[in-house]
Amino acid sequence: MTTPDHVTSYAAADELYRIHLRHLDYCLVCRVSAECGEGVRMRRAVRAARLTADKGQPRPT
Repeated sequence: MTTPDHVTSYAAADELYRIHLRHLDYCLVCRVSAECGEGVRMRRAVRAARLTADKGQPRPT
């Protein structure tokens, strides 16, 4: 059985989001409402993964 690409893309985006949330929990810089470079890169990666996953999904009519 094969998994559709958009399902795999959504799973990857969800995993990146969980990693980003863990970073926010443990990063002292992010806790004080500042943005660290790693947090910004992670947020961009999550956004890019979600956009990629949405491209594979057919649009509702």
